[in-house]
Amino acid sequence: MKPFSALSSLPSRMLLGSAATLSLLACDPNNDPTPTEAPIITKSVFVVNEGNFLRSNSDISLFSKESNSIKNPLLFTTVNKRALGDVAQSMAIQDSLGYIVVNNSNKLEVVSLASFRSKATISSLKLPRYFAAASAEKGYVTETVAYGSAGQVSVINLKTNTVTKTIPVGIQPERLAVVGNRLYVTNSGENTVTVINTTTDAVEGTIPVGDSPNSVVVDRNNNVWVLSGGKVVYNPNYTIDFTRTTKGSLSQITPGQLTAKTREVEVNTSSPGRLTINGRRDQLYYVYRGGVYTLAIGDDKLPTTPLIRRSFYGLGVDPQDNTIYGGIGSFTAADKVIRYRSTGAAIDSFTVGIGPNGFVFY
Repeated sequence: MKPFSALSSLPSRMLLGSAATLSLLACDPNNDPTPTEAPIITKSVFVVNEGNFLRSNSDISLFSKESNSIKNPLLFTTVNKRALGDVAQSMAIQDSLGYIVVNNSNKLEVVSLASFRSKATISSLKLPRYFAAASAEKGYVTETVAYGSAGQVSVINLKTNTVTKTIPVGIQPERLAVVGNRLYVTNSGENTVTVINTTTDAVEGTIPVGDSPNSVVVDRNNNVWVLSGGKVVYNPNYTIDFTRTTKGSLSQITPGQLTAKTREVEVNTSSPGRLTINGRRDQLYYVYRGGVYTLAIGDDKLPTTPLIRRSFYGLGVDPQDNTIYGGIGSFTAADKVIRYRSTGAAIDSFTVGIGPNGFVFY
């Protein structure tokens, strides 16, 4: 652990009320308490280390919030006595299980969060990217299938760990999000979001958004936010043609509608990405122009000044305390993660595996 400054002491837990106080409030209709959400408590952070392409050196690092230190930099390999695989793309949680998408190994690795032992391996996927669960019984995985061609979403039975169906979607499907009985899939090879009914697994429609949508989150009002990087056009010498490259954008979708409200970023010289949201689901974060930008879900305009002036390969926000985690991806050796307070002030850094691209808080 490399501290930037002394860590603030953790706030003490406070008793918010007593039986007598609650009894008085219950008798006074003018003092009805405002409903509050249950606090989110996280103790561990799983860091997804992508690894080098074709080297099968991806892994998951385990960071303890209690000790502010890495407990195991190569968690999967240590516990299971075998390599995780080639390119760990992402990880998601459903109940007591973790689902690790291993892109170039064409598989979904299922692990117990208590021990991190492998419970199952779902193989024969086609360049899988991201996973999301719709329930305790059903999950979905986006798959590229082949670059430049239509991708697909595989339906996973989470009880038998088998693929039950595949659903054709747009080109290069990426991140996905579940809202009610609908699944929203970003198609990064075009400018659309595919909407799938999770009850019937039928495609309900396609929503136009900005070019190259790459990430998606859901806010506290169940609105769907989609970040698009913009279409990058290259010259014959492989330099970027900025006269034809489009700007990135942020789109807002109201559930049940097949339209989106889209706002473009300032310039087309940088592609925004890594959209994430805080625990209260009212503040958005993304990387753009070599920094981390943030805005409230009610803001009318996109931010023009970064919260953090540093570029990251991976970005995450702890839902409990809004600590920002930024992964540095050099891909030459063990990389590091830098933590920041919600104000943008650096806290500390720690060493992880190669290419930290995402964070799962548990």
